[in-house]
Amino acid sequence: MKIHGKVLIAGGGIGGLTLARAAARAGFTCQVFEREAEVRPVGAGILVQTAAMLALKRLALDARVAAAGTEVRVGFGKTDRGAVLQRSAMDFLAVEFGVPTIAIHRARLHAVLLDGARDAGAVVHGGKKLEHFEETPDGVRAHFADGSSAEGALLVGADGLRSVVRRAVMGETPLRYAGYTSYRGIAEGSLVPEHEVTEAWGKGARFGFARVGPSEVYWFAVVNALEGGRDEHPLDTVVRRFSGWAEPVPGLLAATKPERVLKTDIHDREPVSGSTRGPVTLLGDAAHPTTPNLGQGGCMAIEDAVALTECLAVADTLPAALADYEARRFEPTKRLVEASFRFGKMAQLENGAAIWVRNLLVRATPARIVEKQLRRSVIASGFAPPVRA
Repeated sequence: MKIHGKVLIAGGGIGGLTLARAAARAGFTCQVFEREAEVRPVGAGILVQTAAMLALKRLALDARVAAAGTEVRVGFGKTDRGAVLQRSAMDFLAVEFGVPTIAIHRARLHAVLLDGARDAGAVVHGGKKLEHFEETPDGVRAHFADGSSAEGALLVGADGLRSVVRRAVMGETPLRYAGYTSYRGIAEGSLVPEHEVTEAWGKGARFGFARVGPSEVYWFAVVNALEGGRDEHPLDTVVRRFSGWAEPVPGLLAATKPERVLKTDIHDREPVSGSTRGPVTLLGDAAHPTTPNLGQGGCMAIEDAVALTECLAVADTLPAALADYEARRFEPTKRLVEASFRFGKMAQLENGAAIWVRNLLVRATPARIVEKQLRRSVIASGFAPPVRA
């Protein structure tokens, strides 16, 4: 399909830049509008999982992402005392689907995507805070806080959890507080084994970590808490809460600088359809914000971007393309959002008896069941290569 006008992308994060790369490579004229003056990442680390890597492979970016991060081959679930609850192989996914799972610093992933968008011919603007938009006879006109505007055939809201585009398309849909807050940081040094990701569970708290480079470890801490709590010294709070946990947790915190720690209350929204209105649609957290428990938020944004471009490329009309896009992505993202919310409830248990039962069940789950679930998730994404006869 030939769009007679530009693809306007609100948001220069993971999803917006992936879309810019994908759409520009497909022959569409793209412009990205990021509200911050400098297009830069926010966050610490991210796991780019199989389906997202398969999507990036279609954009010739998988090798660049792999080179900028560290391959993850095995995952561990442990108790706060260090006892192993479960060991899950992950390298079989690379054998079956042809791409690795990559742990990477968000800044490096963002740099790969930004370079990829610009290499493909997309234009990326900073300092463009979207205030509102309006439909026009030829598409849509976006208006920005600096008084400027831009016209295009399609506007894509990739502007995150509190999306301006979503509010206009879907109305006020309430955020759902998950009941816990998160702390994320980067520790300096090679303090944990390479190629592993670990998550340890305690009472109403979790701590996870993975190498994201030769001398950097991404860690996250999740704690049950009231919504909106202030924390002037996040690292000190995490040190107090997790000082009694088994190594390497205290060592990682000791190797972390205070300025490299971020605190974020965890929210999502209950999945609802209807993310398209006229020449406007949504992707990533703007469409289906999720809790981070399955590590799928950024991955779903990547997959959305590639799926949207593929729908635009084959449909006869823009309405048909956007309808196909929502039909393709709604069910897979709905399942992941709901599964992540349930997982968080289980992982953040505080009752001692419930924790004992949970840990017993996790220990008793055969590795083949976990592998089956991981494989099924990749296939359900729609990015798995066809099975050879």
